[in-house]
Amino acid sequence: MTSQSHRSCTMDQLQTALIKLIKLIKTVRFYPPEHPTLKHVGEETFDAFQPLLQNGNLALTVRKDRILFDHEDAPQEHAGIRNLAHFLFARRIQRLFFLPELTTRDLIVFSRNVTLKTTDIQAKGGLQELLLTEQTTGIWINELDLSVIKAAKERIQHQTEQISVGTEQNAAAASPENQQIDHQQGVTSENTGDFALNEHLIDQLSLEQLLTQLPRESSDRRFKLLLNRVPPLVFQHLSECHLPLVLQTFQVLASLLGNRQLHKTRRGETLTCLHQVTSPIVIDFLIDTLCTRGVPKELRDRIMQTLVFLRDKSVAPLINRLTREKDTLARKLLSTNLVKLGATAVPELISALQNRHWYVVRNVVAILGQIANPHTASHLIPLIWSDDLRIARETIRALARIGGDQAVDALLQLVDSSHRELYPQAIIALGSIRNPVAVPSLVKIIQSRDPFMKKTEIKIAAIKALGRIASDEAAPQLERLAKSRPWWKKDRKTTLRIQAIAALVKIGCPSSQPVLENLCRATDHRIAQSASRGLKQWPTN
Repeated sequence: MTSQSHRSCTMDQLQTALIKLIKLIKTVRFYPPEHPTLKHVGEETFDAFQPLLQNGNLALTVRKDRILFDHEDAPQEHAGIRNLAHFLFARRIQRLFFLPELTTRDLIVFSRNVTLKTTDIQAKGGLQELLLTEQTTGIWINELDLSVIKAAKERIQHQTEQISVGTEQNAAAASPENQQIDHQQGVTSENTGDFALNEHLIDQLSLEQLLTQLPRESSDRRFKLLLNRVPPLVFQHLSECHLPLVLQTFQVLASLLGNRQLHKTRRGETLTCLHQVTSPIVIDFLIDTLCTRGVPKELRDRIMQTLVFLRDKSVAPLINRLTREKDTLARKLLSTNLVKLGATAVPELISALQNRHWYVVRNVVAILGQIANPHTASHLIPLIWSDDLRIARETIRALARIGGDQAVDALLQLVDSSHRELYPQAIIALGSIRNPVAVPSLVKIIQSRDPFMKKTEIKIAAIKALGRIASDEAAPQLERLAKSRPWWKKDRKTTLRIQAIAALVKIGCPSSQPVLENLCRATDHRIAQSASRGLKQWPTN
């Protein structure tokens, strides 16, 4: 292969690697550290960089609008590479140095940290400091001096060895033999000089490392110190790219609390840590992210699960956000989360019914209807008389879901009042509740005089409601309606008769079967067909 063709091949490989890196940076924003998709994209990116590192280090220079390799522009055919250059340059990256020992983890850690806000990056000492904190040594930023890199790697290796030694010492100290020796000497292992070293090393651990270590930690003292480090680190990770790590924190704490074998002292310490982590700023961060468009469904589901786990601490912030949220998708997600909280959210939701904005009240009514707690009916009933029909209609739907005697009584009062705008919906709601108490009022509707057939739609709604309630009490009147012969307005009357036949089939009263058999011989073929079809569907039991 000629020098020129080899150079061309290298540039093609560089373009492939950079495109994969772009994909990894996008992927790391939305997936937790152990997610298969993130691992897969990380491995793809690692494989793309390998050919470029076969002969040694890879040094790239970053300019505002391009990336250089050996003083030559990287291929610009892919627009994403120009965007990547601008993205990296904005984060004060002028040189990227990849070592042959590069790992998939190095690439993922780099991608996760580079997505932080520039102000956050600088506040934490820059990207290089962030990479060193997470013991990432395969990628270096703005540093080409191999002696400096070697010294930093040795320092990290020394810290890792100390952590390993400290963990082994704690395990040994926890053994019955050593505990007995310490007791005989009048000294505990926690008071030795070694422990101060361990405490110092804990301060060097990343949040990801802490969460990995917590469930497997053998030393009670070290377990407590690890927990103490969790809240401040969580507060430092309140950004979209670190969302999976924040969610993992709650998952680990929930797992520890759910572990029945965990000693009560550790459970108490874990609960204290959870209370510290569950601060208003963290809950607001979770809710803000939940309401952000473009967040993958998987992450949204995990946020909702976390907010449900936090129970009463998340109810008020969710409702407060709902009262001021303008985005329809966000309102839907907030409502869904409150429904998932169930009875826990009910007291705060009832208080929110006093809100001065009609759309807030309507949304809260809808949520209470989906929660369907019977105790909320008395709080909702006054709203069916609201001057705002949007609230009144939503209240009727909510009462239909909740059911119960209170809801039925309120809807019957609405039916008796013949409220012009709400009358039909109240009838449908009574059918949904399926309480036989409503049967006399519904029968009264289909019996009412209507010589000009102006009540046909209302009567159809009442007939359907009686069919859904399926009470034998309604059968006699429905049978009379099905057998009646119109002398004018035949089409409308026939429609009512067909609806009555369908309702009789749903009720399945034995006395109705002979009526349908006779109707099979009706001169009106529509009635005959409906009766024949109804008999085929007749309940067998």
